[in-house]
Amino acid sequence: ATPPIEPAAGAPRRLARKGATPAAGPSAKDDKKDKKDKAKKEKKVKAKKVKVCTMKMEKQIHRVALKVDAETPVPRPFTKEQFREIKQQLADYDEREQKIRDRAMAFNALESYVYNTQEKVENSEELKEVTTDKMRAKFSEVLKEMSEWVEGDGWEAATVKLHEQLASLTEIGDPIFARMKQRLDRPDAIKKAHKFLTTAEGAVANLTKKMAWINETHTEMVTNKTEALRKWLAEVTEKQEEAPAHEAPVFTTEELYRKFPAIEESLKRLARIPKPVEKVEKKEKKEKKLSRDGHVTGHSEAFT
Repeated sequence: ATPPIEPAAGAPRRLARKGATPAAGPSAKDDKKDKKDKAKKEKKVKAKKVKVCTMKMEKQIHRVALKVDAETPVPRPFTKEQFREIKQQLADYDEREQKIRDRAMAFNALESYVYNTQEKVENSEELKEVTTDKMRAKFSEVLKEMSEWVEGDGWEAATVKLHEQLASLTEIGDPIFARMKQRLDRPDAIKKAHKFLTTAEGAVANLTKKMAWINETHTEMVTNKTEALRKWLAEVTEKQEEAPAHEAPVFTTEELYRKFPAIEESLKRLARIPKPVEKVEKKEKKEKKLSRDGHVTGHSEAFT
C-alpha cells in the first residue's frame, strides 16, 4: 500500500472523510480576546505589590556639657586728657553738622524766595496795583538771573554767598511787598481808629456823669489826645489818597496803632481821680468859767 501524500505547506488539508466540514482557522476575534486576557493577567501581577516591613529609626539626641572660661573686661575710666579729646571731637562734629544745616536752610530760603516771588510778580493783582510795568519787568529779570545762578553755581556756593544773594533780592522786593500789605490793611486800620476814638469819647462822657467831681480840666487829658489823633488821621488819609500807589505810603498801620495806648492810659488816669474830701469846720470849744465849775472842782476835792 502506498503511503498518504502530505499536502504542501500552506495548502488546505483535505477532509478526512467525505461529508465532514473543514476545521475553522484562527480568526481576528480570537486574537483580540487573547490579547485582552493577557493584559488582564499582567495587571493582576502588577497589582500584587510586595510589602516590605521597614523599621523607623528614632532620633537620638546626644547632650554634651561644654565648659567655657569667660573673662569679663573691666572698663577703665577715661583720663582727663581722653575726656577732653572726646568732648572736642563731639563739639567739632556738632559744628560741622550745624554748618551743613545752616547752608541747607540758606539755599532753601533763596530758592523759595525766587520761585514764590516770580509767581507773584506774574500773577498777583495786588502787587500790580503798587508797582509800575517798568518795576515789574526789572524785578522779573533780576529773579530770572538769580534762578539760573541757583541752578548753576548756587549748588556749590558758601552760606555767606547765599545770604548775600537773598539780601540783594529782598532789597528790591521788601518795599514792594510792604506797600502791598499796607494797601490791603489800611482800610481796616482806619475803621478801627474811628471806632476807638468814638469809644474813648463815650467813656469820657460816662465818667463825667458818674463822677460829678470831674471837670473839664480833668477830661482834657483825654479829649486833647483824641482830637489830635482824629485831626492827624484825616490829614494823612487825604494825603494817602492823593499819593501814587507805587510810592512809599504816607503813614503805616503800625504808626496808627501806636497812638492808641496813650489815649488808653489817659482814660485810666481819669477814672482813678479820687473824690475830694469835704472840709469840716472845727468849732472851737470855749471854756466857760461858771460858778458850777468851781462847785464841781470843790466836790471832786472833797471826794478825794
